[in-house]
Amino acid sequence: MFSQVIATFLCHNAFDGTCLGRRPTCPHVQHGIRHNTPEQELVKSKKRPQLSTAKQRELGAELRRIRTRAGYLATDMSRMLGWPASTISRLESGLRTYQAGDIAIYLARAKATPRELNNLVALDRRPDDGYQVRSHRAGFPDDLPLIALLDNGSQSITTYNPVSIPRQLQIEPYIREVLVASGYHEGPILDALVHTRLARQSICSRMSGQFTFYLHEAALLEHSASRSVLHEQLLHLLIISSVPYHRIHVLPANADITAKHIGFTVYLHDQHRPVVHHQQFTTSLFLENDDDTAYYRSQLQRVAQQALTCQETQYWLAEQVSKIVP
Repeated sequence: MFSQVIATFLCHNAFDGTCLGRRPTCPHVQHGIRHNTPEQELVKSKKRPQLSTAKQRELGAELRRIRTRAGYLATDMSRMLGWPASTISRLESGLRTYQAGDIAIYLARAKATPRELNNLVALDRRPDDGYQVRSHRAGFPDDLPLIALLDNGSQSITTYNPVSIPRQLQIEPYIREVLVASGYHEGPILDALVHTRLARQSICSRMSGQFTFYLHEAALLEHSASRSVLHEQLLHLLIISSVPYHRIHVLPANADITAKHIGFTVYLHDQHRPVVHHQQFTTSLFLENDDDTAYYRSQLQRVAQQALTCQETQYWLAEQVSKIVP
């Protein structure tokens, strides 16, 4: 029976992708090189979509949450503030710059609490320089507003984790093991954290974006102290590997990777700047500068070149599951 279950997940594993591109046309050619006129460059720059930053989107999402909690529509805020409805929409989407004081005025009208007002005005005053740091519970970035925003609002999420299984793929017993190892004790707090992580997984599973995970072989086989938990976790990965939009790749133990002990996640969206997330124990670093994101995306290319294919990973997982006796 078990071999039939495994065979079911290995039957339909065709993965392919195409990349379509269209070469831009320019009306002027000099010495074999096409050029736009200054007027055309101006029009082109106006049509080019404005890419929002993670900080702008985080702030906008919090404004929307507070407005919604107060029972106001965007049109209500537009009327009370005397701003165009399009301004409210773009502000809450992180696509509009604003003047000093606008955030405080908006929050006061939306009935924000004093704590929310202080925290969000402080966030507004932080430099938007491509480096954002957020503090969180030990080993638990899940309830950061910025993490929820990136998880829900990205078209592509790619994670490389050389030390453990990513939070999006963990089963409940594995989550408990990880959090206990981080210093939590059995009780209501631990139960609440487990529930939060599982709820976030449920939300992410309904997203249509592409999830790609690169998992190190050693991290898969050595992290759990319980063989039954390890068996259940690997079986879960095998099942998830057949879900649309989820690609799981195992990185062999002998792979030569520069960032061998440093995990990271790259978030992509065509309307937002790329974001790299580095999780530390009690803080998370978010990088958006072009040089930083280009470096980590190049590292992902190196990882992809040495990782098993999706189909090879499924066979590897099936083999490991069959070897482990719970």
